[in-house]
This record gives sequence, C-alpha cells and structure tokens, in this order.
Amino acid sequence: MFTLNPGDAPAEGRSDEHPVPLPDVKADDFARFLSLFYPSNVIDGDLSTFDEWTSVLRISHRYEFDEYCKLAVQRLETLATPIDRILLAREYDIPNWLENAYYDLCVREDSLTYDEGVRLGMADVILIAELRQRIRGAVMRVALPPEQRIRWMIFSRINATMTQAE
Repeated sequence: MFTLNPGDAPAEGRSDEHPVPLPDVKADDFARFLSLFYPSNVIDGDLSTFDEWTSVLRISHRYEFDEYCKLAVQRLETLATPIDRILLAREYDIPNWLENAYYDLCVREDSLTYDEGVRLGMADVILIAELRQRIRGAVMRVALPPEQRIRWMIFSRINATMTQAE
C-alpha cells in the first residue's frame, strides 16, 4: 500500500477486489470499531455488549487509538465479569482492573466454577483459593476495616505473584 510506484500492479485499497490487508483482524472486530466513527444510532451508539466492546478494545489497542481504548475500557468495566476483567487486564495491560476483579471473586459466596478455572488457569485458581481461605480464616493481623484488610491482602499477594513472575 505504501509503495511509491506500484507499476502495473493494482494498488491496495482502491477497489473491493484489492483491499488493504489487515493481518489477524477479524471483519466483525473491524466493523464494530468503525461503528464508533460511523454509527447507525448517533445518540446511543451501536455498541452495547461485552463482545462488541471487546472488539473495539482489541482493535484500538493494536493500532494505538488511545482514546478509543480508554472508551472501551470504560464501557467494559460494567459489562465484563471478574474473570473477563482479569483476562482482559493481562492481555491489554489494564492493571487497575486486577485488584477489584480479585476482590469480587474472593468475597463472593460461590466458589469458582470449573469453566472459570479453565479460563483463568491453574496459577490463578490456586491464588484465588489461597486468598479466599485467608479471608475466611481471618488470618490477617492488620488493624483495618474488613474490606480494606481484604483489599490489602489481595494487593499484597498480587504484587508478590507479579514480582515472582518477573
């Protein structure tokens, strides 16, 4: 596409028969991203689901559209489950999602499901089980209100895990 003189070869992007290739970009993801620029519904926008906003995050992160990336993160914050937030935080470098996602998983009544465990992987399953055990066993000896104690414990453990991984 960026050659100065294509010679007799048809130039990319000048017709439907010779599009500009975007390797590893799915058509649905790109269409959803473009809907931000050309919405059918100008007032409310066209995107409302987790999958749609994840497409925007994927494309905007890849091509460094920082403001659209921030918008996708903002919208996904309410649409994503704690599991989704952990996975997206790691894939797209959104570290401020991790503590709240772990907190939500650790204080909820239900344990992780099999499917959630498979999605997270063994290391996270063990980390969450350890944190849940500590929370329920009240092993903390820090003079903080319960929620702050739990958050401090999660923050400390996540940082220790990340330090070990480096």
